Amino acid sequence: MTSKVFWLAGAAALAMTSAAHAQSGSRAGPVQVEEVVVTAQKREGTVQSTPLSVSAISGDVLQQQNVVDAGDLTGKVPNLNIGQAGNEVIISIRGVSSAGVVPQRDPSVAFHLDGVYLPRPSGANSVFYDLERVEVLRGPQGTLWGRNATAGSLNIITRKPVNHFEAAGEMLLGDYSRMTAQGMYNFPIIDETLAARAAFIINRRDGYQKNVTPGMPNLGDAEEEAGRVHMLFTPGERLRMLLSADYYHAGGAGTGNVLIGNGPVSYIKSGRSAPYRAETNTAGSINNKIWGVTGEVTYGLDAFDIVSLTSYRADDQEVTSDVDATATGTQTIHYFNKNKTFSQELRLASNGDGPLKYILGAYYIKETNDDNLYQYTNLARTTGVVLLRPDRFAESWATFGQVDFDITDTLTIFGGIRYSEDRKGNPVGLTRPLGTTINTFRPDAGSWAKTTWRLGADWEVTPDNMVYGSVSTGYKAGGFTSNRNFGPETLTAYELGSKNYFLDRRLLANFSAFYYDYKDLQVVSLGPDESGVIRALTTNAGVSTVWGLEFEGRARITDRLSFDASAGYLDAKFDRYTGAIDALYGTVHDLSGNRLPRAPRWNGNLGVAYSIPLASGELTARASTRYQSKVYFTEFNNRDIRVAGTVLNPYAQASQKGYTATDLSLRYSADKDWYVEAFVDNLEDEAVLLSVSSDSARNFFGSYGAPRTFGIKAGVKLR
Repeated sequence: MTSKVFWLAGAAALAMTSAAHAQSGSRAGPVQVEEVVVTAQKREGTVQSTPLSVSAISGDVLQQQNVVDAGDLTGKVPNLNIGQAGNEVIISIRGVSSAGVVPQRDPSVAFHLDGVYLPRPSGANSVFYDLERVEVLRGPQGTLWGRNATAGSLNIITRKPVNHFEAAGEMLLGDYSRMTAQGMYNFPIIDETLAARAAFIINRRDGYQKNVTPGMPNLGDAEEEAGRVHMLFTPGERLRMLLSADYYHAGGAGTGNVLIGNGPVSYIKSGRSAPYRAETNTAGSINNKIWGVTGEVTYGLDAFDIVSLTSYRADDQEVTSDVDATATGTQTIHYFNKNKTFSQELRLASNGDGPLKYILGAYYIKETNDDNLYQYTNLARTTGVVLLRPDRFAESWATFGQVDFDITDTLTIFGGIRYSEDRKGNPVGLTRPLGTTINTFRPDAGSWAKTTWRLGADWEVTPDNMVYGSVSTGYKAGGFTSNRNFGPETLTAYELGSKNYFLDRRLLANFSAFYYDYKDLQVVSLGPDESGVIRALTTNAGVSTVWGLEFEGRARITDRLSFDASAGYLDAKFDRYTGAIDALYGTVHDLSGNRLPRAPRWNGNLGVAYSIPLASGELTARASTRYQSKVYFTEFNNRDIRVAGTVLNPYAQASQKGYTATDLSLRYSADKDWYVEAFVDNLEDEAVLLSVSSDSARNFFGSYGAPRTFGIKAGVKLR
């Protein structure tokens, strides 16, 4: 019923758009949907002129909607799902995702900050302030954005220095003692030659998971601070040099898991557990530090630009957590990893207006990890197991190119190719019980190579309407686990799309249809290692297919009333996945026909904003509702398990039923110089599962998103 209401509301919005068009002309000046510039193809262009599925959200909209981390993007882009599992951000695009991303494995969605690839998904929460925009590229982006962009790429573009003074600040206060402060200061140093921009954010919030154990901290809190500095040097028309540095720290108790059940028994239904109730006897803590420096140099020649992008980044993670999530258990984990990454990209990009446009480039990245895990089996932390992997590394080289050729003024063909080589290794390691010195690790290593490509065409039917089609391939490198290598995952993707303005550009409506032929999808599941011991291993899941439909639209009914909407449909399943061992009872299953994890069949968003002009400013009310249908968190879906003649259905707990969540806001702004706003998020107070995991004792643990929250904020802009 909820989904029917959702789609009826969307249809009503479009009907209102047509009605409003019939009345147009009563107001002076054009009322149009705003254009958004993107760099999805490593050169500037508008969303409407880019022949691929790309969504762009401006920095102003992100700030207005209180987006401070990657998880807040869920529901704002079709077929994008972002979850949190402890310290890990899990990004899914069109049903393709990677959970359990540790240093020997890679995510399926590439994450970029100003063009720099961040290999560890923990960095996805560190950059959401003073942004120009966020771009979500759906579908394989292997040609221009790298080998680990099988599902797509999430690109964060920060605001750069400009040659005039401007400053801004905002303070937010909310429930759970929330306090978020952010600011920006931009100033020219040498007129038209040197400018600088500095920005920061501080985010504090008490935990929304009440810990019922005396003396233990509440979980789900926030204790974050971050800062960024850009220096832009333009000594002439041809040379542009941008030097950037950023730092992020996260502390506090961290995200807590809730023990939601055991085997087929649901503790949530029985009342033994609750989504926002924690029970631990080990104090959780995190101490994560991420920092980096980047140099981007562009030199323009008559026919092409030379661009060099050099980056060094560090991602240091330290997490202590109560593994059993009870006040009586004794399981604790202390995880710490020091990740260092160096990357270099060099490319040539044509800069003329002729029919031929091209990009040629080379890329190198080297990632090293000092990866360590202490698993304690008593509260005194004197017994347990130590896993030390101090010299893990991943190294990749690539060359790539893309060409666009205008056959006519309205018809363009394009093609791209990329060759990648990957090498990974774990030369030394130690696994031992506490108090012993037995080394049981053997070296792990592997290397892989792949050529990926893209071909397609776009046709500008009218200046406001474009259709396109493409065939592309994607590749994610293989890896190793417990002295057993797993292979790369690859896909071939077919896509048709249409991008349109209607009604004198009052209405934007974009459509896409896609089909994926997936081979050797990497999944984390149980299996025997070389010694026959059953343990969690990454394996290749045979053949999968994914197909779906997407819609994005925005409408300016009048200069006061606007709508935005998105919708996605997914059919994502394993065509062939045999021999899967379930983690709970060790039974073997054929999972062919099951849905992929984190692939809801339906998802969408509907928003409306109405502004009322006042004598000294403007009052704007906004409502936005997102919907997501049922999603599974394991490849077993809700499959029945037969144990000793009894049929059980334990995996039904590892799923989130369909839900809606509504955000409301009311903002007063005075000539865009200052504003004050009241808001409420998740009005329904829906407890949404973001991830589910299990252990050898058949326990299920769930991580929940925030409950209903509310607050006020005020900001000022100076220029």
